[in-house]
Amino acid sequence: MQTEMAGVLVLADGTVVRGGGAGAAGVTVGELVFQTGMVGYQETLSDPSYAGQLLLFTYPLVGNYGAGPAMQQSAAIQARGVIVRDLLPSGGHRDTDGELTDFLAAQGVPVLTGVDTRFLTRRVREHGAIPGALAVGPAGELPTVAELQARAIAFDYAAEDFVTACATPTLVWQPPAHPAGPRIALIDYGSKTSMVDHLRARGAGVWLVPPHWSAAEVLALQPDGILLSNGPGDPAHLAGPLGTVRGLLDHGGAPVFGICLGHQLLARAAGCQTIKMSFGHRGVNQPVIDTTTGRVAITTQNHGYVVAATSLPSDYRVTYSNLNDGSVEGIAHLTRPWWGVQWHPEAHPGPTDTQDLWDTFLAATSSARVAVSF
Repeated sequence: MQTEMAGVLVLADGTVVRGGGAGAAGVTVGELVFQTGMVGYQETLSDPSYAGQLLLFTYPLVGNYGAGPAMQQSAAIQARGVIVRDLLPSGGHRDTDGELTDFLAAQGVPVLTGVDTRFLTRRVREHGAIPGALAVGPAGELPTVAELQARAIAFDYAAEDFVTACATPTLVWQPPAHPAGPRIALIDYGSKTSMVDHLRARGAGVWLVPPHWSAAEVLALQPDGILLSNGPGDPAHLAGPLGTVRGLLDHGGAPVFGICLGHQLLARAAGCQTIKMSFGHRGVNQPVIDTTTGRVAITTQNHGYVVAATSLPSDYRVTYSNLNDGSVEGIAHLTRPWWGVQWHPEAHPGPTDTQDLWDTFLAATSSARVAVSF
C-alpha cells in the first residue's frame, strides 16, 4: 500500500503553507515565482529559464491533459519544485502519453498540492520573489519548519550558475534542409527546443553553441546570424558570456538577435544596466507595444530581470514597451543589425503574435538584407 504524502512550503520570511504531496519525495530549495498561463504547464516546467525556482501556477487546474515528449522544451523539468491548487489526472490528449504526476516523480520534482495559490501569489506580488524550501513525504517524516526556513534563508538565487547546468556542453550541428540555407549560431544559455524548431522550419541550419565559448570561437564558425538564447539567472553575474557578446559586437559582422536573457546580455554589452524586478513577468498574456508603429502584441514571457530604460546609450533605441508597467521589452541599434526582445517570439506555450520576428532575423542574414528594417 502506497503511503500518502504530505507537503509543506516554508518561505524565508517564516510563511508556512501545508498541503498534500505529489511527484517525488524530498526537499528542494528555490526562488518562489508565479506563472499565470492557463495551459502549457509542461512547456513551462521544462523551460530552462525556470531553473532554480519553485513554480507556482495561478491557474487552479494543472495536469488535466497529461504529459508527453512532444511538449518538452528541454531534456528535463527545470523548475526545482511545483505548487498547485489541484493536480488532476489526465483526461487524455493526442500529444500526451502519461500523467503529469508520474512525469514529475520520475524526474525527482516534488509538488505541493491542495493549497491556496491565490494567497501565495499575493504574497509574491506584495513582497517580491522570495526564497523558499519545499518538502514532500510522509507526514511524520517531514523536516521541521525551523529546518526548512533555515535552508530558505541560506538560498541565494543570484549566486548560482544555472546557465552552465542548463546549456549544451559541446557544439551541436543541425544542418539546413537545403545546402544554401543560412547558418545560425545559437549561443545556448538555456534555450528552448522550439527556438531551433522555428529556425530549421524556415530552412536554417543551427549550431547549438556552448555558453562559455569565446567570440573568436563563435566567429570561426562563420555564421550568417547569431542568436543569443533565453536562460536562467542574473545577467550581471555572467561575466564570460557577456565578454563573448561584447566581442561579437566589436569584431563580428553578422546580425545578432537576443531573446530574454540574450536580450539582457546584448543590452549590457551595449552599456546598459539590468535590474531585478519585484516579481517579474511570467505568463502567456503580457502585452507589448511597438514604439514605432503602435502595434500591440500579446506575448509569452519568463523573466525576473529587466533592462533599465535610463541606461540606454544614444546609439540604441527602445523598440517595445510593456503596456502593464512601461518596462523595456525590446532594444535595437540605430544603424547595425543588433536587436533583442524581452519575450519569447517562439512562444510554446503562448500566442503567435510575434513569430514574424524569426522571418525578420533570417532575412537579415541574407546578403540582400539592405531592405530589412530594425
